[in-house]
Amino acid sequence: MHKGWRIARVILVALLLTAPVVVRAQGCSLCKDATAGSSPQARRGLRRAILVLGIPAVAIFLGILTIARQVQPRGDTEERDSASNAAL
Repeated sequence: MHKGWRIARVILVALLLTAPVVVRAQGCSLCKDATAGSSPQARRGLRRAILVLGIPAVAIFLGILTIARQVQPRGDTEERDSASNAAL
């Protein structure tokens, strides 16, 4: 990969991670009812809790995705080995 593309990717990832993202709840009636009668402090706490609980889920998903991309399917290694031995 060219050095310019690598720098562009790093900049893009940095921008995406630092850009403010509008996060909207799904608006279910139970959540609305639970927060409607609560204090502003409780509402802020619930909003933060949603984000805090989302971070580990995203981290687990990205970890599994990274591992899945690095693991080579079993069938490919056998085919490559037999093809390289046949070429000799």
